[in-house]
Amino acid sequence: MKFFLSSFLVSAILVMGCSTSNKPSRITASQDFDMEYVQVCDRKNDCKMFSRLIMGTDHLVQANWAKEGQSEITEGQLNEILDEAAKLGINFFDTSPIYVGDIENKLGKWMKSRKQQIAADGFYPDSRLNPDRKLYALSKGGFPFDLYYSKKMDPGSHSEQLKTELKRLGIISPSTMPSPDGSIALTNVPPGTYASRLFGPQTQIVRRVSEEIGHSIANLNGDITVYLMHRDDNDFTKFNRISRAQTPVHDIMQSLSAEELATKYWMIGWSNWQTPRVNESIKLAEHNPNLTRPGFNSPYFSLFEMSTRSIHAGGVQVTHKEMMDPNFQKGIRLMPYSPLGGFSIFDQPEPLWENAKKAAKTKFDQGDAYWQNVFYAIFTPDNEARYKRVVEFTQKFNQKNQTTYSIDQMINAYALAHKRADFLAVGPITVEQLRRTVGALKLSRTLTEKDLDYLHAGKQ
Repeated sequence: MKFFLSSFLVSAILVMGCSTSNKPSRITASQDFDMEYVQVCDRKNDCKMFSRLIMGTDHLVQANWAKEGQSEITEGQLNEILDEAAKLGINFFDTSPIYVGDIENKLGKWMKSRKQQIAADGFYPDSRLNPDRKLYALSKGGFPFDLYYSKKMDPGSHSEQLKTELKRLGIISPSTMPSPDGSIALTNVPPGTYASRLFGPQTQIVRRVSEEIGHSIANLNGDITVYLMHRDDNDFTKFNRISRAQTPVHDIMQSLSAEELATKYWMIGWSNWQTPRVNESIKLAEHNPNLTRPGFNSPYFSLFEMSTRSIHAGGVQVTHKEMMDPNFQKGIRLMPYSPLGGFSIFDQPEPLWENAKKAAKTKFDQGDAYWQNVFYAIFTPDNEARYKRVVEFTQKFNQKNQTTYSIDQMINAYALAHKRADFLAVGPITVEQLRRTVGALKLSRTLTEKDLDYLHAGKQ
């Protein structure tokens, strides 16, 4: 799971270039138009124009998300939010078959029902919006098996290190025998216990990912534009990574390049992969045309940096310094995500760090599996100092420029203003949040490198 900062109106900035280049030059067509688009091309020079803001759907229909007692939104309410996203120029949607509320299926239905409308100029308030006149879906696979929920080890091979640890913890008893289908029953599985889906021989990886992508194909009517491996090859118990050698990057890429998978999506990418493995994948694809070339990487990146504790098992963070380096992970598009939905701090009656921390601690004390990580990952003295700086900075910025930007807009603008932020995955859950989020794009173009340094570290 992820929390997204609710983020970014449509400035006619078209971001041009192919997927193997670094951040391309931006051409500003008009200041009255706030969406930005990035042109991404595959090896066959088939190019698509993606909105720079990618609409995350993880918590879009989730009950009790923004506040206790909040109901799951209706299909009509969902369509209203998605319609507004499209009218604002967003054409790229981030989803997954494991996201809450069967959202991938609901998104697929909406995309299919709006296909003809989206193609017509009359749908948009400005004819320059969504130049492709298409909607694109980014889905994910490669999720490790969540043993806490499944209560079993799936058939096939798993690492000896994981099995040893499960036996040591009493999750696999000495007398346990495999079921007829090859699965192994587990007992007293703690939260944060995962078995990698990208472990083992190519045939096994292909089979396991094929099973996953089958759900997305059905949900999205066979239309998956970008498919991310969401987490690398790792096993976990109690959210702690088990030390072992990982499946070679080449082997994973070769599996994803197999015909039964490669024909199911337009482009692949990574989510929460360490930089050395990302860079290795770029080089492998450059030297081997038979390997599907990765076009996207989605790491955690926010003004609120993770501590040594990740917000979820396998979460991988990139830093302010790295994201300001034009050569960082050169050759792949970066689409960072960040936690703490804008509403969780900024949309409350009193948007104070202390209130957000108190609410998070309540979830932590209640044993909420997600907040067991997030509380210690995010609520640190350094992040509290950054929060206070961004509040003060936003107030002074508004006074100087006679603007009314909100704190969440400034934090999203901070992420967008970094040289290597090609895209930003965002998670607004209301129409008002959507409009505010899109407005952060224009703000991001006014922030200087000194501003970013100050917001991050308190230094000019």
